[in-house]
Amino acid sequence: MNVIQELHHFEDGLRPPQPSAAHAWDGDKWVEDASQVALLVQQEAERLCARVDTAADNARNALAGDPLKAMEYAQAAADAQAFIDEGYPKKEVPLSVSAWVVKGRTARQAADQIVAKATQFNESLLTLRTLRLKAKEHIKVHIAKGKTDLANQVSEDAIAAICNVAS
Repeated sequence: MNVIQELHHFEDGLRPPQPSAAHAWDGDKWVEDASQVALLVQQEAERLCARVDTAADNARNALAGDPLKAMEYAQAAADAQAFIDEGYPKKEVPLSVSAWVVKGRTARQAADQIVAKATQFNESLLTLRTLRLKAKEHIKVHIAKGKTDLANQVSEDAIAAICNVAS
């Protein structure tokens, strides 16, 4: 009895199925194409890095919200810091600080709270940046060494850590 392997029809005839996207037909058999392997490896690294970037972008958007509001808060933080640096002068309270002087809050308390919130926000942004850049570098190193599973794990762990910062 003769068993015929599954064949596929290509432009130049029948042949066994292509084992992977990294293989090319040499006229007689499928052989691994080193340039295609390199391209696929590069694409996988880019895909994993893009996932980390997307998670960081989403986290930044969750933290900062509207860009104009973020600018408003940055200006308030700068005004509050200048007010603190000048020794909290009672007759020179910036408008952005006095706007937060409500419900029994003093100008000093308002300025301190504004600066504390801005510091927390900046630390969160720096944490996101650090997580993102370190993860991307580790992904590239693991991919270059052929350790795709480790690269995927780094990506997943980084995305989880990034989401944790935003929550």
